Amino acid sequence: MLSNHVAQNKEDLQKIATAVRCLSMDAVLKSKSGHIGLPLGGADMGTLLYFGAMNHSPANPKWLNRDRFVLSAGHGSMLQYSLLHLAGYDLPLEEIVNFRQLGSQTAGHPEFGHTAGVECTTGPLGQGISNAVGMALAERLLAARFNCKTHTLIDHRTYVILGDGCMMEGVASEACSLAGHMKLNKLIALYDANNITIDGNCDISFTENVALRFQAYGWNVLEADGNDFDSLAKSLDKSLENAQKENGTTGPTLIVCKGIPGKGSPKWEGKHKIHGNPMSAEDVQDAKKHLGVSVIEPFFLPDELRSAAQKLSKGFSSTEEQWNVKLKNARADWKANSPDKEALWNAFTLGQSAVDTNEEVQKAFRSKMATRVASGKALAHFAALNPTLVGGSADLAGSNNTTLSDSTFVTAKEFIGRNIHFGVREHGMGAVANGMALHSHLRPYCATFLVFSDYMRPTVRLAALMGIPTLFIFTHDSFGVGEDGPTHQPVEHAASLRAIPNLNVIRPADGLETLAAWKQAMSLTNKPTALLLTRQDVPDLDSMLSAPRNFEEICEGMDDGAYLLKDFTSSQANMKLVLIASGSEVSLALETAKALESQEFKTLKGEKISLAVRVISAPCPQKLASRPLALNKLVPTHIPAIAIEAGCTQGWGEIVGRTGAIFGMNRFGASAPFAKLCEHLGYTVPHLSEFSINVLGIKNA
Repeated sequence: MLSNHVAQNKEDLQKIATAVRCLSMDAVLKSKSGHIGLPLGGADMGTLLYFGAMNHSPANPKWLNRDRFVLSAGHGSMLQYSLLHLAGYDLPLEEIVNFRQLGSQTAGHPEFGHTAGVECTTGPLGQGISNAVGMALAERLLAARFNCKTHTLIDHRTYVILGDGCMMEGVASEACSLAGHMKLNKLIALYDANNITIDGNCDISFTENVALRFQAYGWNVLEADGNDFDSLAKSLDKSLENAQKENGTTGPTLIVCKGIPGKGSPKWEGKHKIHGNPMSAEDVQDAKKHLGVSVIEPFFLPDELRSAAQKLSKGFSSTEEQWNVKLKNARADWKANSPDKEALWNAFTLGQSAVDTNEEVQKAFRSKMATRVASGKALAHFAALNPTLVGGSADLAGSNNTTLSDSTFVTAKEFIGRNIHFGVREHGMGAVANGMALHSHLRPYCATFLVFSDYMRPTVRLAALMGIPTLFIFTHDSFGVGEDGPTHQPVEHAASLRAIPNLNVIRPADGLETLAAWKQAMSLTNKPTALLLTRQDVPDLDSMLSAPRNFEEICEGMDDGAYLLKDFTSSQANMKLVLIASGSEVSLALETAKALESQEFKTLKGEKISLAVRVISAPCPQKLASRPLALNKLVPTHIPAIAIEAGCTQGWGEIVGRTGAIFGMNRFGASAPFAKLCEHLGYTVPHLSEFSINVLGIKNA
C-alpha cells in the first residue's frame, strides 16, 4: 500500500519534493525563461509517483514492463527533469544547469528520444494525456497476447500529470472519451487543478465541472490535496486497486488534485503569474529559506536532500530483475510447450518488419482499382506478415479499407483483436496511435479522409518531430470525392503535409505504386508515413506503357521521390517536354503525352515541328525537390516541364523551375459527379494538351 510507504518515508519524500523545487527554481532562474508554477505546485505529486507509486528502472529506461509517466503539462518540464535526475536516470546535474540551452538534454519542453526517461514529446497541451491513452491501450493489447494463468509479463500502469490547459484542449476530450469507452483501467491521471492559466484564473474562461465530465466518459474520479502526501497516497491506492480489476469492469482513474501553484514561494504562492513568469534571484532565495534549506547556493543540494532520494531509489532495479526471471521462465515454457507463442514474442520484441513482396504478391496489384482499395490489399498482406500491425479508422473503415477481415475488433472486455473503432475522433485517434507507437512493440495505423487531416495535423507533426513510425492513411485525396463537394475535397492538404519535416508523404498513382508505398512505410522506423489515396479507380499504369515496370525500380523511385515512366519516343522531334505528376494525375499525364506526340505543331513563325514527351511519376515530390542529382536527371533544366496535380501548386515550383509551369488547383472544388468535375476543372486530355501548347509557345498545325 502506498499509504504505508508514505507513513514510513514521509520525511524523505518531503525532502525530495524540496529538492525538486530548488533545482527547478535554480534552472528557470539561470535560463531566464521557463515555467516554474507547475514544478513548485506539482513537486509533491511527482515525488510520490517517482519515489513511491511507479515501477521503473532508471538504469534501463526502455524496460518493457515499466510504468509509463507522461508530463502532459510539458511547459513544467523542470518538474520531470528534476525527478529524473534525483531518481538516478542518465541526466547529470550539468544538464539541469544548462536548462533550455542549445544542445542540452533539458529542452524547454520534454522531447522523446532526447532525454532518458521521457516517454513522449509534450508541450502542445492535450497531446500528452492523449498519447498516454495510446500507451495504456498498447499495454492491454500486449497483455492480451502474452499473459495467461501461469505467466503475467505485461502489467504496468500509465501515469499522467496534466493541468487545466490540457483539460481545455479538444484532443484530450476525444482521447479521454475513448479511454473511458475502452475502460483502460491501468491509466491513472493526476489533474493539477490549480485554477490558473497564463491569462489569469480559470474563472475567466473555464468554469465547467471536469469531474462530472470525466464521470460521464466512464472514468473513476477521485479527489486529493495535491500538496499532501497522505491524501495523494490514499487516492493512488484506490486507483491501483482499480487497475487490478478485470477488463471491462471499470474505467481509468482521474484524481482531481487541488493544489497551490507556486507552492513554497512566499511571494508567489497561489498567484496566476507564477505559471510562466521567472522568479527573481531574491524570490528564489526567500523560497529556499521558507522551505528550510540550509544552503541557498544555486544548484547545490544539501546532503540531507540528496541522500533522501538515494535512499528511496535503492530498490528501483529489483522490480525489473524479478520481471526478468518471469520472462526467462515464460520463454522456457513457450519453447517446450508453445513454440507459436515464442515466435510471436520474437516478432513483437525484435522490432523488425517483414516486407516480402514477391511477383505473386505483385500480381494482385496489376489491375485497375482505386488506390484506397490497393491500400486495403497491401494492409492485409503486411498484416499477415507482421502481427504487430494494429489500427483502424475514425468511423470510416469501409471507405478507408482499413479493416483486417481475419481479426476481431478491440472491445473493453477483449483486446486480442487488431481492429480498433476510434469513432469520429480524428485528432484523438492520431494522438492515441502515436502513444501506441511510443509504447513500442506495435506498428499502429489510423485512417480518415485527407480533408480531415486538418483535424489531426498537430498529431502528425508530433509524430514527425518524435521520429516514430505511425502510419497515417488518408483516402479521398482530391476532387475525385465528387458529389460530396468542396467541404470534402482536399486542395491544400497534400502540400500542407509535405511541408512537415521528417514526414514521409506518398501519393501513389496505381495499385503497384501503392504496394511499393506500403513496403517503404513498413521499412521505416524513424519517421511516420502519410499515404494519400484515391476514392476513384485509376488505371494500371502498365496497361498504358510499352513494357511493364520493374517493381524494384518503382521502390527505388519512392526513395528518390520520382521515377521515369515514359521517355522521349523520338530522337527526331524538334521540341521536348516533361510532364510530371502524382497520384491519379499520372495516368492523365500519360494520356496527354500520347495525344501531344500524335499531333503536328508549328511555331509562331509557321515552322512545322513535332513533340516528344517524357512522363515522370512523382509519388513524393518533396523528396525529389531535395535530391538535385535525381531531379536534374529526370527533369533537365533546359527542357520545359509541366507539373500536374489535383491540388494547390505550392511546392512544385522547385521541380519545374522558372521555365516550367504547374497545372493545379488554387481554388476549392464543387459538388458534381467526378467526370463532370474533370471537365469543369480542366483535368482532361484536350484541356491539358492546350495548356501544354500554350506553355511551349506553339500552336496546332
